Amino acid sequence: MNVKPACVIIHGSTFFAPVLIPLLFYFLSDHPYIKEKAMEALLFHVLMVIALFISSLLVIVLIGFVLLLIFSLIGIYYPIKGIVYALQERPFHYPIVHGWVK
Repeated sequence: MNVKPACVIIHGSTFFAPVLIPLLFYFLSDHPYIKEKAMEALLFHVLMVIALFISSLLVIVLIGFVLLLIFSLIGIYYPIKGIVYALQERPFHYPIVHGWVK
């Protein structure tokens, strides 16, 4: 399996199937780099869902509005950055979760 298109699909899955696509690539690929990127993307998506859920609960005390905006921008920015880096064949690591995937 070619690494470049696989990484583009994995990073782009944020916008159409954030859990299913990384899981498919993780279990169906035998390339270690693709497996690493799939697990990073999956963990990043799960982390963003948790952060957005907690932020939505904090809307009651008004700080949630700011947090929702910040986490929404983060959830959009990093997958797009990952797509661009994959197209340029540069290494990319999601913040925070990269250390969890070693």
